[in-house]
Amino acid sequence: MVWSLFPVDPHSGEEKYYIYRKGTYKVGRKGCDIVISKDKGVSRVHAEIIVDEMISMSRLPGGSNILSRVRIKDGSKYGTFINKNHASNEKVHELPSKETTLKDGDVVCFGTGNAAYRFSFVPFVFFSDNRGSYMIKILMNLCTHTIGACTTIELSDECTHVLTDQLAPVSEPLIDAIVAKKPIMLMSWLELLGEKCIGSEIPSWSSNVPTVAVEGVSVQLVDSITRSKCLVGYSFILDPRQMYLFEDRLPALLEVAGAKTASVEEFCSNSQVVDCGGRSRAVCVTTKASAHKFDDITELSSYSRVDEMDLLCAILSGHLDLSVLTQPTGQYTHFSCEWYSLVLNQWVLLKCTS
Repeated sequence: MVWSLFPVDPHSGEEKYYIYRKGTYKVGRKGCDIVISKDKGVSRVHAEIIVDEMISMSRLPGGSNILSRVRIKDGSKYGTFINKNHASNEKVHELPSKETTLKDGDVVCFGTGNAAYRFSFVPFVFFSDNRGSYMIKILMNLCTHTIGACTTIELSDECTHVLTDQLAPVSEPLIDAIVAKKPIMLMSWLELLGEKCIGSEIPSWSSNVPTVAVEGVSVQLVDSITRSKCLVGYSFILDPRQMYLFEDRLPALLEVAGAKTASVEEFCSNSQVVDCGGRSRAVCVTTKASAHKFDDITELSSYSRVDEMDLLCAILSGHLDLSVLTQPTGQYTHFSCEWYSLVLNQWVLLKCTS
């Protein structure tokens, strides 16, 4: 984990700080690692925060009840105070050796008390589905020991970042990470993080956004906010007879891109489910192996088509190229939704008995 010092009053004008590795960090009014300018009672070199070890969150099962391996030592005129769990202030300058241990959640006040900071941990839990890579193992091991990060072999709610290689093929874990709106970045971001000691922000990963491979096509990923807007206003009609690459993940993937989804049966029973105010907004999702399966249903004969791979590229990149939307050929015999329902029921029955 990374340790942080955040001003209790976010409007105080004081900076927030992140501590990325073990060491001694000076706190004071000028020329220090942590600069406090709003309280005149803060000495030029007021205190020292000493990080003896960066502790991994996996080693803190009891949370704030476990020692953080971080000490604070006072060297000021007006003192340093620790408010632990809303109890009375502990006067660091009156303690033996003028130091004490900091724990997650402690509020630290320097000088007259106008400069109050909350000391807390910021968890870093890394997941990568390319963890078999030797370089990934090296970098993850480095970060675990340097900043106290954790690694996980499964994507979970606790996971904070997903790491991948440049031009890695799109995989199910990567799709799950996109659906979960996890930040996805290149391994090089880990190197950048490992070089930090202390700073006022977590390094941006905007320059470490990966490009992934979708059936030989290179697609640069975007952040979840950009992605959430790219398919707003569209509804996509899915056919359970189609063998989509990511199967049951496709509806969730479309939803995080701002789209609505419906099955052919839902559309047949209520076209407003997917109409969104205009027929041009409803699109049938096809596959290369069965591009014309929608053409035999009368109610869908006039709707645009899009191949699932083109749609996947649009979701990953945050941009739908309208040229990938195609019009139906009109050369196939059209049948009613009742006919489709009969065929679908037979298809489901065969699937269940096979």
